[in-house]
Amino acid sequence: MVEQLQCESVYEDPAPYSQGRIHDGTVYLAGLDPVDEAGELVGDDIEAQTTQTLRNVEQLLTAADSSCSNIVSVTAYLIDRDDFSGFNRAFASFLPDPKPARTTVVVDELVTHARIELQVIAAQS
Repeated sequence: MVEQLQCESVYEDPAPYSQGRIHDGTVYLAGLDPVDEAGELVGDDIEAQTTQTLRNVEQLLTAADSSCSNIVSVTAYLIDRDDFSGFNRAFASFLPDPKPARTTVVVDELVTHARIELQVIAAQS
């Protein structure tokens, strides 16, 4: 059985997709941006945007009976290669050890005009 994951404290996008889905003890989160619950982009720099995005991840994982320590894999999309070190600093300070597997891709643009988007897969607790 596949469950839909919805968390009211994380912004709700009007686009036709779920914030996340849970299947067989695995949590799959849609791409998350540095947007607050009012739908406003947070922060101008990569570290602030990474931290806000990870807060959104954390809130959704909590709603799914999981946590950041259960993250298995992260795909990160950055719009600027020069943001990589700032992204790493925020990522390392927010997430516990051992860190999840990760892929980082530099793209031309993101739909929300953010500097970062994260897609996460985690195990339930």
